[in-house]
Amino acid sequence: MGYVKAVDGVSFVVKKGEIFGVVGESGCGKTTLGKGILRLLKPIGGYIYFEGKDIAHIKGKALKWYRRVTGIVQQDPYGAMPPFMSVKTILEEPLRIHGVPKEERKERVIKALEEVKLTPPEDFLNKYPHMLSGGQLQRVAIARAFILKPKLVVADEPVSMLDASVRVETLMLFKELQKKHKVSVIYITHDFSTAKYFSDRISVMYAGHIVEIGPAREVINNPKHPYTTHLIKVIPDPNPENRFTFKETLPGEPPSLANPPPGCRLSPRCPYVMDICTKKEPPMIKTSRNHYVKCWLYARQ
Repeated sequence: MGYVKAVDGVSFVVKKGEIFGVVGESGCGKTTLGKGILRLLKPIGGYIYFEGKDIAHIKGKALKWYRRVTGIVQQDPYGAMPPFMSVKTILEEPLRIHGVPKEERKERVIKALEEVKLTPPEDFLNKYPHMLSGGQLQRVAIARAFILKPKLVVADEPVSMLDASVRVETLMLFKELQKKHKVSVIYITHDFSTAKYFSDRISVMYAGHIVEIGPAREVINNPKHPYTTHLIKVIPDPNPENRFTFKETLPGEPPSLANPPPGCRLSPRCPYVMDICTKKEPPMIKTSRNHYVKCWLYARQ
């Protein structure tokens, strides 16, 4: 029995205080990547370095320390919250696990609720998840992710399940906290339109590989990889006059990760495919100062 490599040969660096976007369609490996970085999944190979330490295979006290300095905001706030716990208990739980003295916990819980603008905090302490709106519950999730003062937070589609009316407000709140606490964030999303404004740099994933990395505005305005170009073309146009405009999509479907194609994984669908694309995996090629693309088109120039 073989492995399905949901994330294969991925390599990148997240800088201190940076928001690093990971963009791609469903099934490309984004969430597996995020869970692997947080050690919610144990990688079968490779290395994950955090502050110079390889945390890919740590356990015991070292893993507990890593849990304290990292946090996660999940896609579904209802699924991420224990329905039998009050907001106060949910926010106190990580503090209790990591040995924060009892007399400090309530003060930190109240401060966390104030930071995510759930005020007055006393109105929310004894409420249960089913008593909150989706937007309020996601704010509790953000408060829980930041309550231990982490150095890295993985935000996995943090606004995709919220009403459109509160998405921008929630992202602005998240960015405000990120800047205030100087936290590094890995922002996982399928939505280029939010990644453009929320991220400092963007990476694009396809079928378990990262195919392009660069500054957010540069990747959006000057995409290099054919797959990135496709994703940007199909971003919905907010102009109502263009609501019926047909947006051309790539032919075919993403490959099975149990049996990926040889060479470039986009080759069966790529409009620019060459003979080498079907035989040999392309390297990551530097196209400008901080912009890299995994495509044979740029190796031949």
